Amino acid sequence: MIALCDDQDSTAADLVAALEQDATFAANLLRFANSAARAHPIRAKTVRQAVMLVGRRALRRLALEAATFRFLERAKGNGRASCGQLHLHAITVALGSAAAAEEARVAADNAHLGGLLHDVGKLVLPLVFGEDECDALAREFPTGAERVLAERERFGIDHAQCGALLAERWGLPAEVASIVAWHHGGPTGVGAPNNDIAAVQIADSVAAMLLGHEPDHALLEVALQRLDLSADVLDVLAASSSPASQSQDVGRLAQRVSELERLTQTDDLTGLANRRHWLQTVRAALRDGGVGSVLLCDVDHFKAVNDRHGHAAGDLILTEIARILGRHGHAGRLGGDEFAVWLPGNLEEAAIAAQRIMAQVQEAFEAGSGPKVDVSLGCSSAPMHGDELADLLEAADQALLDAKRAGRSRAMVAGMECSPHAGDLAA
Repeated sequence: MIALCDDQDSTAADLVAALEQDATFAANLLRFANSAARAHPIRAKTVRQAVMLVGRRALRRLALEAATFRFLERAKGNGRASCGQLHLHAITVALGSAAAAEEARVAADNAHLGGLLHDVGKLVLPLVFGEDECDALAREFPTGAERVLAERERFGIDHAQCGALLAERWGLPAEVASIVAWHHGGPTGVGAPNNDIAAVQIADSVAAMLLGHEPDHALLEVALQRLDLSADVLDVLAASSSPASQSQDVGRLAQRVSELERLTQTDDLTGLANRRHWLQTVRAALRDGGVGSVLLCDVDHFKAVNDRHGHAAGDLILTEIARILGRHGHAGRLGGDEFAVWLPGNLEEAAIAAQRIMAQVQEAFEAGSGPKVDVSLGCSSAPMHGDELADLLEAADQALLDAKRAGRSRAMVAGMECSPHAGDLAA
């Protein structure tokens, strides 16, 4: 999943296909997309909707959390006194680190990864100095600066330094290794050289307080000053530090299969035929003497919805409308919020389909569950309005314009309304 998110050539359909092979991860994604913390006006009901609402960056983070959680949960020594529940602590600190960075309006990716791995050195010390010895030290000095100082005195190195060496050995970015090395304040215990390190230090303090421990107040104050944050932000970060991957067994994700032909024919966002492929398909049908109709569909006031609720909500609206249109014929996305459908059959059948499309759009975006969404449609038919696709598109486009001039939320054909106003459909 991480590789798919990083691959600029992968599509939303690729991500959905991979997620559908892992029911546990898919369920976590849906819970995250609909969580109160996100406070999104539209609830995701399917994996595809969750992918559209969350976006690649957040999906990548969730996948990274899941992979790290599984690694730490199964790591030798996890659960002992010297390590604690590393898998749970790692997710809590990672979420808090990203939230702290976002509160400070700085980049969060390194802080998130550093938060995941900040305590990985706790797995290394017992391998070198013995589990019993490390457990005894941890019982005497459970957390914070006292533990780090005790490790240095007894072993000549602390778990933060060990973790940084391991991060370097793994080939992780130097910025991440630095976060691991400095998460307890470095040599002085009160150092926060950069924003990423400060975000992890704050999140680590919040995690300690959530477990009832006293944080390192001096280091916390330095880290807050580094990010220009006040102590009031700690409550916000505590609410953000709820692990999405806790107690989850992350299954294997399906390996992506590259389908070059499909990619060249499919709209990345909606999964429908792209403009070029739709035009080619309909022209071929008309050349073969096909009798059918063209429906052009526009989302009413889409720019206003997009501006008010954000691009993620706009993308979700487009994908839902695309799914509805795809049930009725060969649907394609011509660009932006404009869609087209080729429906074999006569004009009467096309008019019935238009009514059903409008009713299904109204049902999908029922009042109270998010922004009000309606569509306008223009219809033309072959051979009534011509045998060439250019003629059909011109006629359908004029009908669509008529529908908008008549008040939107309706379907028209050549100046004649072929469906009632959407407000009357539920009656």
